[in-house]
Amino acid sequence: MSQSKPELIETLRVDADGQIPLLELHLERVARSCAELGYDWDAQTWLQAMHTALGQAPVNTPLRLRILWGADASAQAQANALPALEGPLQLCLSRTPLPAQDPLLSHKTTHRPWYQEASALLEKHPQIFDVIYLDTQNRVCEGSRSNIYIQDEQGQWWTPPAQGWLLPGVQRQALLNSKLVRETEISLEDLLNAKAIRVSNALRGWQDALLVQYPV
Repeated sequence: MSQSKPELIETLRVDADGQIPLLELHLERVARSCAELGYDWDAQTWLQAMHTALGQAPVNTPLRLRILWGADASAQAQANALPALEGPLQLCLSRTPLPAQDPLLSHKTTHRPWYQEASALLEKHPQIFDVIYLDTQNRVCEGSRSNIYIQDEQGQWWTPPAQGWLLPGVQRQALLNSKLVRETEISLEDLLNAKAIRVSNALRGWQDALLVQYPV
């Protein structure tokens, strides 16, 4: 990690009625990252930044709330209207693997150089929702903005395990807690032959998806 520590990111969905369904899981994740990375943590400061941003945001509409947390316990938050999104969501496979053993892979921070390819592609091709990454052993990991799931022939949903090489999303954790999803290693062949595919993140929930060709 560089001497200037990256900020921690939490991106939350605020429903039109003002409810934040996954708030407790967001708080748990940012607190855990602070403990593991040696950042100062103060939940009240984080929540105050959240409430200030919401007080300046549009009302009676879903919101995208983004909170940045610094190693020195500083917080910045911004809330904007969240546009509707129609599914199924289109995905493509990355041409480069995720780096092996990077300690920041399992934390949501502003240091995300491995997603530069995805950022450029998604900006150029807005019809693509996400880019799905494999690791150096050709195991399915995650998307640049979502976790991924496959359904087997028996109807069971599976997602790759969080073993230090993917970001454990809060929507993913909610699905695991509810027993709707189980963890297992997923190969590229498993993904290509899956009965169905879904992705999830805190903003969009759990959505049907399909693989498409890498755009040119």
